[in-house]
Amino acid sequence: MNSNLPFLKWAGGKRWLAPRLGQIFGTLLTMRLVEPFLGSGSVFFALQPADALLADSNPELIAAFRAIRKDPNGVLTQLSALQIDRSIFEEIRSSRPRADRDRAVRLIYLNRTAFNGLYRVNRKNQFNVPFGCKPGTKLVDHPVITAASAALQAATLRCQDFRATLGEVRGGQDVVYVDPPYTVKHDSNGFRRYNNNIFNWKDQEDLAEITSRLATQGVKIIISTAHHHEVRRLYSPTLFHSVAVERSTCMAADSLKRGSMHGMAVGLKIAPQTSIYIA
Repeated sequence: MNSNLPFLKWAGGKRWLAPRLGQIFGTLLTMRLVEPFLGSGSVFFALQPADALLADSNPELIAAFRAIRKDPNGVLTQLSALQIDRSIFEEIRSSRPRADRDRAVRLIYLNRTAFNGLYRVNRKNQFNVPFGCKPGTKLVDHPVITAASAALQAATLRCQDFRATLGEVRGGQDVVYVDPPYTVKHDSNGFRRYNNNIFNWKDQEDLAEITSRLATQGVKIIISTAHHHEVRRLYSPTLFHSVAVERSTCMAADSLKRGSMHGMAVGLKIAPQTSIYIA
């Protein structure tokens, strides 16, 4: 088993893309990696940077990461005592624990046993995905959680808005990976933040403005976002170069570094379609 894997399944996770991102970043990963949309942390766990600032606006997610970093054995012990059962699922779903370890156990249990591995809440912050895991599902991955805890010792964790995280970026010292929810201007495509706050079009505009400003300052950034004409118009062609590839196609690092522009964009033709902007 590859232990450099996320301990959560997450909608829109970029585990498949992480090796290619490592090629693009290359030796820049000796710098601090900043992620304002952490999700499952698949890119962080795959790249294993020596230093990282990991943030997300989902408090349950960040609480789980804190618990895995501080007390992996406690999380594993509690998870091991549970069984996959609909009645247990309903009891855990309705619970509201406060301690980080208990919140981590709740999140991991729901993530493993809910339908399709989704973590989704409504506007009242209530988890609303039904029970429905596949036969043979395992609650506990000891090697993965142990490895995740070791990797997270090199990370600072924050629960905050992406604007605050990007405001902490240090020119010449940080590289940035940004993977926001896939929201477009008409706001009806269904790719929303999986918590009670909707990532809207104004957020997309603010994100593009902030990252474009950082790019002009020489900060190295990769952004994966909706491959949609409304989103693409937010990123100036004088800053970002665009290359379209299929998800199954290997992305050559050299082809992504050509040209004299500050950054570049890679449109990934998957469902949903994705663009990656690299500065």
